[in-house]
Amino acid sequence: MVLRLMFGFHAVLLDVETAFLYGKLEEEIYMEIPSGYKEVYQDPGKGTVLKLQMAMYGLVQAARQWFKRLSDILISLRFKPCDSDPCLMYRVNENGLCIILMYIDDNLIVGSNEAIDQVTDEIKKVFNATISPEATEYLGYKIHVAKNNTCSWIGQPHLYKHLEQKFGSIVKTQ
Repeated sequence: MVLRLMFGFHAVLLDVETAFLYGKLEEEIYMEIPSGYKEVYQDPGKGTVLKLQMAMYGLVQAARQWFKRLSDILISLRFKPCDSDPCLMYRVNENGLCIILMYIDDNLIVGSNEAIDQVTDEIKKVFNATISPEATEYLGYKIHVAKNNTCSWIGQPHLYKHLEQKFGSIVKTQ
């Protein structure tokens, strides 16, 4: 949120619906026919399996393949991965700086309004995605920025409450 305060940037959350289903498999993976689908295949016979064409939830590879797919798309949109963290990508163009922080399928986008609008439009052309107009929560952290952009607070109040319930209040009153 330092960028938001220093440069007046905005932050939004990008949610790609069923993100893991966009991953492309690099190896052959077979699965047994789920019991609910056996009627569709009309007695496929014992030992019949399905060959997966794309990743799906529950596969060990799903999160990695989703990350690779999103990274490839962002690189094709001229984003560059940060040297120290490939989950942090950035782009500078005529609309300004845009930074995307990826954590599995939770994406935080920070930048100028124009840069954010441009990248969200580009991503929506590839994926079915929704944008939360203001990032008030990310990865379990609550985010609050003052209306005049002079200060911000990031914290985990639910964690504080849990610790208080477990160990008692740490605030002493007189």
